[in-house]
Amino acid sequence: VIDKFGGSQMNVSMISLEYEDLFTLENLERIKNITEQLEKAPFVKSVNSFLNMPKIITTDVGLEVKDLVEVFPENDEEAKELKISLLNDKLVKGKFISEDGNVALLMVESVKDIENEDLKVGLENIIEPIKGQTLQVHYFGMPFIMAEMSEGSWKTIRLGIIAAILVLLILFFCFRSVRGVFLPLAVALLSSVWVMGFVASIGRSATMMISAIPVLMISLATAYGIHFISRYYEERHNLNPIKAVNMTIRDIFVPILMSALTTMAGFLSLTAAIVRPMTEFGFFSTIGIFFAFVLATFLLGSFFTIFPPPKIHKKFSQESNDVVTRLLKLLSQLILKEKKVVLIVILIIIIISVAFSTRVKTESSIEARMGAGSNIE
Repeated sequence: VIDKFGGSQMNVSMISLEYEDLFTLENLERIKNITEQLEKAPFVKSVNSFLNMPKIITTDVGLEVKDLVEVFPENDEEAKELKISLLNDKLVKGKFISEDGNVALLMVESVKDIENEDLKVGLENIIEPIKGQTLQVHYFGMPFIMAEMSEGSWKTIRLGIIAAILVLLILFFCFRSVRGVFLPLAVALLSSVWVMGFVASIGRSATMMISAIPVLMISLATAYGIHFISRYYEERHNLNPIKAVNMTIRDIFVPILMSALTTMAGFLSLTAAIVRPMTEFGFFSTIGIFFAFVLATFLLGSFFTIFPPPKIHKKFSQESNDVVTRLLKLLSQLILKEKKVVLIVILIIIIISVAFSTRVKTESSIEARMGAGSNIE
């Protein structure tokens, strides 16, 4: 379809319908009915199919334009004759019908003042009830691609909510306090709000990749908050609230800063990509990491200075002997005792990973971006 007609027209959609035998009277009537219903739709400007397209012929007086199908078949025998005629027409074969004559293509030009999502739903509502026993139905064109990407963006945002719930459970297991649960998540959520607000403030739209940034912030920005709070709780056992904050910032500021800078450098490298959505994703992710660093250090430091916790869980003391502490002690002893084995295992994993990384194949087709379950091709 792309090779024949191109896929960049913003208001052109293409629908292919495959039948076991397209040229039966019943299936031809279905195609005719679909074409007529689409032509009547208020959001459709024009429809082209092999049943309504014109044919230019040469006569003694010049050129004459006629209908390609002047007389609609009245029985299956006439339908078969029409099939033979169309398959011998180079303007139709391989374009509006497939080489084997079992797939029909409809080109729909929509009006320009309709949203892609509304157009997608409108076309599907017309075609699906009257398509009959098709083997496959495929949709293509920028309206369908943009509608699918928009739906994918909302799915990504919903995925962020699920990720936030999982993070809440993990934080509660680690800190056993309301502050320990919500403060790291607040860093992630606020940094997400800031970066999405920044996107809107400069007039950009939330593409599918930009919509993934809040999910990314939940994983990366939450870690900065966890580092700060964990260190603060350890210092708070022996120091008053103000000194505990001072010691925490002194000890943790540089490590968090270095972690943020290296992460920002990684995302900034994406701005060298020639694909604009990838470039925007790299730039806005970098901004989001910077916001997360500022919030994790200055916001949390200010919060614990003004609202020091009345009580620190004993698991953060030197005498802690909870399950996590015992597990970490066991792990550290194993590493110290079997350090050579650990190094050998890691080296083997690196070698295997490098070997398989050379086999990675790049894929940038529309089908790959839409996913295997999509009916857009």
